[in-house]
Amino acid sequence: MPHSPSSSWAAPFYDVQEALTGYYSAEPHPSHAGQVRRLRTQFPQASTLLELGAGGGQFAVTAAQAGLAVTALELRASAAGHARQLARQRGVPLEVVQDSFYTTDLAGPFDLIAYWDGFGIGTDDEQRQLLRRVAGWLAPGGHAVLDVYTPWYWARHAGFTRHTMTYTQVYGFDAPGCRMTDTYTGQDGVAHTQSLRCYSPQDLSLLLTGTGLHLAAAEPGGQFDPAAGQWHPQAEWHRCMTFQAVLTHADRG
Repeated sequence: MPHSPSSSWAAPFYDVQEALTGYYSAEPHPSHAGQVRRLRTQFPQASTLLELGAGGGQFAVTAAQAGLAVTALELRASAAGHARQLARQRGVPLEVVQDSFYTTDLAGPFDLIAYWDGFGIGTDDEQRQLLRRVAGWLAPGGHAVLDVYTPWYWARHAGFTRHTMTYTQVYGFDAPGCRMTDTYTGQDGVAHTQSLRCYSPQDLSLLLTGTGLHLAAAEPGGQFDPAAGQWHPQAEWHRCMTFQAVLTHADRG
């Protein structure tokens, strides 16, 4: 996750989310192996991978186990520490960089850059700043793969509330700003909210103008069905929670 004036909520929010759910200190999930398999199928020639906002390193370590040379970039010290520990436990090499998207100095270049479940922190201008950095980190012929939240899913499901023994989670949608909100309230009654900009593929194409990147492909992602409490890994465009964007250097057309 990055650090910028408009995203000062990010590190505190993810600290609270970790304290309430243990999400970033969990073991790798089978879904991480599925993500790696899909990337290996899509981009079989890739050998180096940069993960942005790597969290506890679950995906990064799984990718390293599959033979990729992985760099994991993560802002939060506790999450970066867990990524290092997980790599040691699994006996795989993993370069973990604890730093901001906007200030880090990475060697690169990378054949693949992945950003799962987090694109949209900050303003459009900050998104463009990050995307220009991605263009600089990307190897010639390389691909960046992003999870991008869709406005239609969050508008439809705003107000969904999940109650657990330790916290309450509420989905929301800021329509004027076109941002999803996800609010956790613990037993102390204090609410903590993340806010991520939502884009359609056309919106993302416009955002990419001048960044050195081009939207090469877009595929609908999965959908969480709040009524049934079920996750569907593949959904139709008009129902998907996110879409997967594949970016290449703009000069590739």
